[in-house]
This record gives sequence, structure tokens and C-alpha cells, in this order.
Amino acid sequence: MRTNFVKEKLKRGEPALGAWLSLPGITPARAMARLGFDWLLVDMEHSAYDPVIMAEMVGTIADAGTSAPFVRVPSSHGVEWFKWALDAGAWGILAPMVNTPQEAEQVVSWSKYPPQGTRSIGGAFAPYGFGTTDRASYNKAANDEILVMIQIESKDGLNNVEDILAVPGIDVAFVGPNDLHAQLGFPPSYDGAEPEFVAALERIQAAAKQHHVASGIMAGDGASAAKRIQQGFQLVTVTTDLNSMIAGATRQLHQVQQ
Repeated sequence: MRTNFVKEKLKRGEPALGAWLSLPGITPARAMARLGFDWLLVDMEHSAYDPVIMAEMVGTIADAGTSAPFVRVPSSHGVEWFKWALDAGAWGILAPMVNTPQEAEQVVSWSKYPPQGTRSIGGAFAPYGFGTTDRASYNKAANDEILVMIQIESKDGLNNVEDILAVPGIDVAFVGPNDLHAQLGFPPSYDGAEPEFVAALERIQAAAKQHHVASGIMAGDGASAAKRIQQGFQLVTVTTDLNSMIAGATRQLHQVQQ
């Protein structure tokens, strides 16, 4: 059975670079899984996915063998999405808008088998994601291998961040910079330098460090991602498939138009 090399990197204090998959379908997943990212995240919160497409994309990423497949579920309040993602073979779950310790506890519970959680046992392809058909081995190792990631991106989440990250079983506190900006009263931005936003990031990182949780954030591009790594963030989004396509196509068009 394969081990979660992204989780191992985070434990060693190393950065893990990834990309968001906003385009539903096997084709973008197949292409992005061969570019060298440590992880790829299937974004079910803001994209028009259904469980079947998500499962096919998770399997495609896992079978490529180079990037860890993660899924952002559309809500942290629906156990079905957790089941579908993990039983498809996902190596990690990202739950958006976690605002209280109780919500964090629910995310952990739905992500882990008993006795650490309440995840039900089923789904033939869960072990396939880790390169094995041995269900017993997967059941034994899954709680240790799967990354449990929660997003801090609201005023409530920020105000409760110390208590949220004290919940056992959380591996990553991931900042959603656009929503956090908006909730603090600023225009959405990946890179805003407003004192209140900078202070919020520092508070989240301090709480993560206190509770031995890795911090993560979504960056707008590679240059921004490099700065975030310098600031101590570990799980960093470098780009999205859609943004890369638009930026690349625009650049090529401008070269012709000049």
C-alpha cells in the first residue's frame, strides 16, 4: 500500500505544492497529474461536479502515481460527500467554511474510521487510490494516511481558530484568502496587504504552530506561492487548471497581436 507522501512532507516541515481542478472531467485531471504537482484537488464546492465525475477524476490522479488526489467537499455538513470522496480513493478531504470546534469535530469524525471517527466501511475503490486491492490493509492504515484539512475563511473561523485547531485529528488549517478578505470587509484578493488581513494570517499560523497543524493557503500564481512558502505556509496552491488555461491562451494571443 502506498503512503501519503504529502502528509509525510508536512510532518517534516516541507512545502507541498498543488493545483486546483475546476474543470470537470478526466482529461484535465489526466493532464495535470503528469506535471509534477505534489497534489491535485478536485474542487466540488465551486465547480459543477457530480459524484461520478469526482470519483473518476480521483481515480485518474491516483493511477498516474505522481500527485496525491484531494477533494474539497461542497459542504462540511453533508456526510455523503465525505463518503463518496474517500471511497473513491481520495488521500485527503478539504472542508470549507469551518467556523466552530464542533464543526471541526464533525469533519474529523466523518473522515476517520472507528474508534477515531464514524466513517462507515465500504466502497471497493478506496484502497485502489493507495495502490492496493487489500481492503484489510487499507482499513488499518486509512486513519493515519488520509489528510484532514479544514478551511479558515470567515470571521467566526478566525475568532475560534485556536479552539478549532485544538480538535484532535486535524492535519491542515487552510486559508481561503478571497473569502477571508470579503468577511473582513475588503475586496477579494489572494495577496492583499491590509493590516487586518495580515494579522489574521499571522494568527492562523500561530494557532497552527501551537497545535502542531500545518498551515496552507491558496496563491494566485507561482510568484505568490513562493512568497507564501517563505512566510511559512506549507500546503500551497500554485494555480488552477482554468486559470492556467486562460493565462496561457491570453499570453499566446497577445504575442500574435503585438
